[in-house]
Amino acid sequence: MKKILLVSGCSFTTREYKSHQHPEKDFASYDKWPEMLAEKLNMQCVNLAKSGAGNEFISNTIIDYIETTDKSKIGLVIPAWSQCRRRDYQTYSTRSKSTRWRFEMYDLFGDTRYWIRKSLKTYYFFQIYCDYYNIPYKQVQMIELFKDNIEIDFNEEKKEMDDFTIDEMYYKKLKNFIGETTPILSLQDALTGNRRDKEKIKEFCISSEDWHPSKNGHRWMTEYIYENI
Repeated sequence: MKKILLVSGCSFTTREYKSHQHPEKDFASYDKWPEMLAEKLNMQCVNLAKSGAGNEFISNTIIDYIETTDKSKIGLVIPAWSQCRRRDYQTYSTRSKSTRWRFEMYDLFGDTRYWIRKSLKTYYFFQIYCDYYNIPYKQVQMIELFKDNIEIDFNEEKKEMDDFTIDEMYYKKLKNFIGETTPILSLQDALTGNRRDKEKIKEFCISSEDWHPSKNGHRWMTEYIYENI
């Protein structure tokens, strides 16, 4: 019986990605990095990721799955963390008698520092949960945590937010991040030279309009994660 590779994340991780820029193209016909990684690890893939998801969804869906599964069957858990500014919440349908996750790209309350701190706490609490049950896990900041929030003086504000994040007590408690990735350095940035290397971006992304990973980008991510776990 194969062990389970349990993953959750956003549009960079979901099996059923649909492009707003290229609605005519089918991106669901090929495996994404969780499925590719599971094959390399000889594991059964459970991919819970949804487009637009934030870090609350990622953490909660992983923990909910673990709580309803024989924990001994789980071989590895990887949360592919998203942007700090996203808002996740649930609504209950009396018609279907079920609860559904919903996503907003921007939280209407708080500011960047609050959202960063909230995400770091989420990462740390996830970490404590896995440690308590002795569940093997690795963490990866799949897309940037806060960089896209910066609009005016990029270099100055980026350094200010970097320093703020590093000084947070929860940041200092985090562990088991994959390769060079941290809450400050995303896997996307690690593979594309902080999105400055145009040739790597071209190889990694679907198109110049859609910067989500192409099939080749998912292969890159698979190899990087596999080599660093």
